[in-house]
Amino acid sequence: MVGIGLSFVVLYTGIYFQTGNFIALPLLCFRTVLNEAMNSIIYDMKDIEADRINGVNTFPIVLGIRKTKYFLHFINGVVAILTLAGFFLGAFPPACLGLLVSLPYFAFLIEYLVHEPYRRGHLLLQYTLLDGTYVVMAPIIMLLAN
Repeated sequence: MVGIGLSFVVLYTGIYFQTGNFIALPLLCFRTVLNEAMNSIIYDMKDIEADRINGVNTFPIVLGIRKTKYFLHFINGVVAILTLAGFFLGAFPPACLGLLVSLPYFAFLIEYLVHEPYRRGHLLLQYTLLDGTYVVMAPIIMLLAN
């Protein structure tokens, strides 16, 4: 699933060549890096006890779960600003409207997946929800591209 997210970099290169706007590529790639960072931090919530025992200083251990949650919302806000900036600067074609799906989706994930039931719950559902962002965005982008 992470590979799907990283493959967006290839699609972003196509968007750059479609629009000819140089700012599109860095905005889209930086957006993907931030989304992957949010994924990694949310995954760190899952094994917080093991990280604490092994002395691994992840965001949830250093900041605590509550502050990590606020930090994730901050990152999602930066992603929102990057996405909207791309539209307002005319760097993103209409097909990129599918990227807006990830904004409320990650807000939901941050609220849902950082709670104790998530950290002790069903793995398949958790991983599908977390990496499913790209699975949800891809068809919307393809539909809008036509």
